[in-house]
Amino acid sequence: MTYEEFLELFKAKAQSELSYTPDEIEFFPEGYTSDDPQILSWIMDTNRRYAGQESPWLVKDFMTLTKNDINTTGKIVQRLAIREIYEDAEKNGFDSAFSEIRKTHENINDVKIDTVELSKRSTGTYGDIIGQLIIRPLNYPRNIQELQGHVYRRIGDLVLALYQFVGSSEHSVMSSKIRRDELERWGVSQEQAMHDALENTMKLFPACVYNYKKGQEVDFLAEDFAREDITEDGKMILLSTFRVTNGATALFYPGVVSKMKGIMGGAFTAVFANVNDVLIFDKRSGYADKYLKNAKYLNPDLLSVRTYICDEKGIIPE
Repeated sequence: MTYEEFLELFKAKAQSELSYTPDEIEFFPEGYTSDDPQILSWIMDTNRRYAGQESPWLVKDFMTLTKNDINTTGKIVQRLAIREIYEDAEKNGFDSAFSEIRKTHENINDVKIDTVELSKRSTGTYGDIIGQLIIRPLNYPRNIQELQGHVYRRIGDLVLALYQFVGSSEHSVMSSKIRRDELERWGVSQEQAMHDALENTMKLFPACVYNYKKGQEVDFLAEDFAREDITEDGKMILLSTFRVTNGATALFYPGVVSKMKGIMGGAFTAVFANVNDVLIFDKRSGYADKYLKNAKYLNPDLLSVRTYICDEKGIIPE
């Protein structure tokens, strides 16, 4: 299938399956620019977010899908690096490439966005935005380009990135990375912003573990339990969040490593299976190495391909 044929099929699929009209689907080719200040701002923001570059010309082909937001008078726009989706379709099939767009579309009407709070990012002070800051985990090698110019802390091959929390549904979170120049405009350090964001993240997404004795998830920091109550098959503990999102960040919450050390009887090993789960094992456990080896084979998109030792020094990649 040629690129042009793919574009036509993609548009047809978006119309027939997702109910977009032709006017709600737009294609913007690499090199596109505009004299319109609003469009130019969109181009610059798109290049920063998706390519980590500063340019008034689009550095990639993009397609946008636009829907009216049923919660506000605004619109929700999906920006798609469409040539990359085409390459995925050539490798894995059209339906596989289209599946992520389908998933995002299914969540659109469930997402609640506070547009008043959203506008404070460009018009307000740090005091206005502080309550919207959160931390999200990313794999560093896979996101190195789009992290350029943004705020993050790197730990081995994963990063904790600074985001603005835009809105959420039951199963998804909408957010946008914070740029370093925005912190400069607000007059706040990266360290302070990351600290504040981690505190917010902990409140929005409390850490949890599954208590097999109770048969339910429990608040990791708030409740008491024995190691055997939360250990699966006597081998590992799964740490996550009640929202089943951002779970990998939970290990970095204040007090989590300290409490986990008490439960494990000392230092322990962590494996970041994905963005939503952290697996906890005894220090230098053979189970941890075995799990990671199998996971690398089954899931090439692991959050981290390394094990991490958690002790009095912190969370250290091996």
